[in-house]
Amino acid sequence: MELRWILLLLGLVVIAAVYLYSTANRRSRGLLDHEDDPALDEPLELRTDEEEVSVSELQDELINLDALLREEATEQRGSEASPHAPAEAQSAPAVPPQATDEEMFVVLHVAAPSREQRLPGPEVLAALEACGLEHGPLGIFHRTRALGGSPRILFSVANMVKPGTLDPGSLAAGEEIPGLSLFMRLPAFIPGEELYRNLLECTHQLAQQLGGRVLDENRSALTQSAMEKILEDIRLFELRRQKAGGGKRR
Repeated sequence: MELRWILLLLGLVVIAAVYLYSTANRRSRGLLDHEDDPALDEPLELRTDEEEVSVSELQDELINLDALLREEATEQRGSEASPHAPAEAQSAPAVPPQATDEEMFVVLHVAAPSREQRLPGPEVLAALEACGLEHGPLGIFHRTRALGGSPRILFSVANMVKPGTLDPGSLAAGEEIPGLSLFMRLPAFIPGEELYRNLLECTHQLAQQLGGRVLDENRSALTQSAMEKILEDIRLFELRRQKAGGGKRR
């Protein structure tokens, strides 16, 4: 009888150890579902002088960015058309993919560890730079990649609260913010799945370095199932585009 109880207790200890290891492992990868830890699903609480940037406003930012880049590309083409322009300057300018009737936006957030805390500016600036992000158009940060001989913006990072800008000088001087908003737009220069994985990797890297929480576009904890749902939506979006274009990628 005593042996049976000893074996039972050992079994319970093993089960508890496996559960704790699994939970810790998932947490370290940033994939812990908020159902397993209700504390992670605390709603974002802003101060009275702060107003969050909505998803639609972030979408407008991308549209404005697209228009700005097209305007710069048009000016670049005009200067390169000069007969006196050197031959090496005739490379194709960084023109964004032409907008279509259907577009897709993905927005993720990295929020402070709790409702009462804020992300310190110097640490935010260091984390952005460590993630390969550069300050640029519209006063926000961007991940770029050299494609076709030109640097092209893949996705962007803004302040979670209005006006959305991130000033390197202010951050370095100690400005505190409640969080960061990372956003991408499809169609893009690279396949949507590759772009999303880049965005997701950067989001988790920023969260890990800043000790922050990863949130979805509704500012709820980003779960594994939510990440997979976004990936599936991207695949369906690109499949529809390929069918509409006769199987050709722009």
